[in-house]
Amino acid sequence: MVSVDGLAVEFGGTTLFSDVSFVINPKDRIALMGKNGAGKSTLLKILAGVRNPTRGKVSAPKDFSIAYLPQHIKTEDSLTVFEETARAFTNLHELESSIAHLNEQLTIRTDYDSDSYMQLIVEVSALNEKFYSIEETNIDEHIEKTLFGLGFERDDFNRNTSEFSGGWRMRIELAKILLQNPDVILLDEPTNHLDIDSVQWFEDFLIQTTKTIVLISHDRAFVDNVTTRTIEVTMGRIYDYKTTYSHYLELRKERREQQQKQAEEQQKMIAATQEFIERFKGTYSKTLQVQSRVKMLEKLQMIEVDEQDSSALRLKFPPAPRSGTYPVVADSVGKRYDEKIVFSNAGFTIERGQKVAFVGRNGEGKSTMVKCIMGEIEHEGNLTLGHNVNDRV
Repeated sequence: MVSVDGLAVEFGGTTLFSDVSFVINPKDRIALMGKNGAGKSTLLKILAGVRNPTRGKVSAPKDFSIAYLPQHIKTEDSLTVFEETARAFTNLHELESSIAHLNEQLTIRTDYDSDSYMQLIVEVSALNEKFYSIEETNIDEHIEKTLFGLGFERDDFNRNTSEFSGGWRMRIELAKILLQNPDVILLDEPTNHLDIDSVQWFEDFLIQTTKTIVLISHDRAFVDNVTTRTIEVTMGRIYDYKTTYSHYLELRKERREQQQKQAEEQQKMIAATQEFIERFKGTYSKTLQVQSRVKMLEKLQMIEVDEQDSSALRLKFPPAPRSGTYPVVADSVGKRYDEKIVFSNAGFTIERGQKVAFVGRNGEGKSTMVKCIMGEIEHEGNLTLGHNVNDRV
């Protein structure tokens, strides 16, 4: 159990949030929601222990393990993919080494009746209990299974991490976190660099795990499938809903409508009170009533209506000339790099007005196909662009 008590974050005279308190229970699957800049990532960093709050504290049981995946990471380039991923078991190897060292001390020492010898026995017993409480597993098998699930091929295992993009390095870090088997997993936009197959595998993994999860994600389907509790960060405070994301959206709408109604009623009351004050402020017989209403307004707690995230991507394209009926026609299109075949014998027709998505795992050739259509790279077969087609991206 992780307890969050009275957290506040202030910087530059601005309060990001204040007096935030909640409890993370075992097996909770929590989605942190809120508009950009509300403080979700900051709150996650505080839970991970990589940032300190202005006030308040986060407490957890002794030996409680928390793993954190930030949006951006810095990785070393001296190891292969497999070696870097295997670092997830560093603590297990260190524990095993400590047990071996203590056992060696017990073997060579002869002061069997001393307090220090008895203390060694206590220490090695405690470490052995901890070591064997960890489920026995084939480490190499688990590493391979996790890397395969996140989209790596066996040929990638012995490649240096420096050969991979930032997105693929993020997958390596994600694999390490999943293999560490922590008590709490904190994830900040974990699906940003995953393709469809990897997202599905990752989603299934999180659904099946018994570990506690707290995540931030703009992938609404992913959040809805994985989480069962929603904590909204808005206007410096939180709302805690013990429900899924979809149901939370309904409850949030009802909450805001209620706030709007209460705020309007309060404004009507304020207007009526101010009218009374102005009307009778010079009347001797109404002096006490006027003063009472003035003090009431001074102490009045204003009802705030929670902000709505109205941000949206607005794109405007200039008018385009009407194209032919078939803007793109592909016939036996193929692309290879030396001996590696990216795709071959591809054929399709795109009709005017259609919205087409190229989907597939990373590295399967989606971008390569687009480049072929654009005429940026050579290819096999025929790619015909229709009348009045302007191939810009």
